[in-house]
Amino acid sequence: MTLPESIASIAESQIGVRETKRNGGDMIEEYQKATWLPVGSWAWCAAFCCWVVKRAIEGRSVTFRRPETAGAWDFERWCKSVDRSVMLKKPHKGDIKRGDIVCFTFSHIGIALGSPNEAGYLYTCEGNTNGEGSREGDGVYKKTRHISKIRSRIRFRG
Repeated sequence: MTLPESIASIAESQIGVRETKRNGGDMIEEYQKATWLPVGSWAWCAAFCCWVVKRAIEGRSVTFRRPETAGAWDFERWCKSVDRSVMLKKPHKGDIKRGDIVCFTFSHIGIALGSPNEAGYLYTCEGNTNGEGSREGDGVYKKTRHISKIRSRIRFRG
């Protein structure tokens, strides 16, 4: 399985995880432990993506330092700091594929589960959102987002 496919599959396996307290719970704490911040009551969308990447690279030989940021837009800075096996595209111009990390315009982050359709919509998997698509939610959800809400995309090679 390619790294992008592994990223998407691991993210999808978490759909349905819910907080058991505000910004907390056993799995949310596991996500938060994948960052440099101590576990606590803070927004964890980026932590979810860090945890997914951490799991996806287990047992693989990668040349990049894994992300450990708790900030959604800080993923862009992380991407610029690692080698060319991880590539940032901003603006993305609709070039989004399954397994890409997508940074949203509203300081939120998720993982693309496919490419945009003809109308510009794609499925994503996001932590710390809800049924309405908030960036401060209660769990891991599969969402439908329009590309106009995506600020950048991060792609992993192979």
